[in-house]
Amino acid sequence: MRSAVLLVLASLSFGLPALAASPAPPAADVHQLQTVVVSGIQPGPGLWRVSKGDHVFWILGTVTPVPRGMQWFAPKTEAVLARTQEIIGAPGVTINVGMGGMFKMAFAMPTMLRARKNPDGKTLREVLPADLYTRWTALKQIYLGKDKSVEEWRPIFAAGELYQAALQRAGLAFDNGVGRRLDKVADKRKIKRTRTVIEQQIKDPKRLAKSFYKSELDDVACFRSMLDRLEQDVAHAAEQANAWAVGNLPELTRLVQGDNLASCFEAITKNEAMRSLGMDGADKRSEAQWLQAVDTALAANHTSFGTLPVRKLLEPNGLLAKLQAKGYTVLPPE
Repeated sequence: MRSAVLLVLASLSFGLPALAASPAPPAADVHQLQTVVVSGIQPGPGLWRVSKGDHVFWILGTVTPVPRGMQWFAPKTEAVLARTQEIIGAPGVTINVGMGGMFKMAFAMPTMLRARKNPDGKTLREVLPADLYTRWTALKQIYLGKDKSVEEWRPIFAAGELYQAALQRAGLAFDNGVGRRLDKVADKRKIKRTRTVIEQQIKDPKRLAKSFYKSELDDVACFRSMLDRLEQDVAHAAEQANAWAVGNLPELTRLVQGDNLASCFEAITKNEAMRSLGMDGADKRSEAQWLQAVDTALAANHTSFGTLPVRKLLEPNGLLAKLQAKGYTVLPPE
């Protein structure tokens, strides 16, 4: 049985999409959604261009989730990769158990399963605002059925379980195929890879789970955001994937707005147990590493390549704005 703790920790890689908040629908409007099916080879999106002189850093914007079975092939991206000297990975945060991980997790599992519950024994009905619990109940009936055990979980873990079930039902997956393609090209052409992810290692998962269970976790805002994201993903995943696949930037801009999962990241990383791992502010440190890697690549290479979630590329004061402030020329896809 997969631990909800592990699910949330895995989410800290923030390959997870950050969906724009949408108004909560009345309970009566919630209905069973049909499975989204989009498959076949897609041409791929356009590329953002960051340059200084004749040195260029190309950025492929990515989206997740996408319909399962969707394949990706972008001739323009392949042409850029053919002359790329360095590939810079997107910023993010990951947590690893390290050596002996399977044995450590096996012994820690009972504690970790306990850690996903509210420490005071309360249920979701007791800890959530009435309107939010009504919304949860309607969605839970669709995607989790009569499972009563989840009602005892902390909001962030319950929302994560619901979201995973919704993606499964809708035929969606986080893997858009871009990472696997880049790995294959990099290995074949011996292209330098630069990681900008912050990695933290859990040496004692059982102790961490105990600490997590006892500590405060302000996750109601995250719970609301996760429900927003669920509804947005399931309703618009095919539109978003198709707009991305054909490089329709105006449509992507319409569908992809904001980063309302910041509340989830803060709820987890500002928790006392996670601060002990040095997780507080790790997302900002990772972005700083990414900006430094881009500086270095543009100084050293004629052509470099990287990926970023489209949402980060569309942020008004995000990473692209910071590159412009450094004096680089930044152009969106044509």
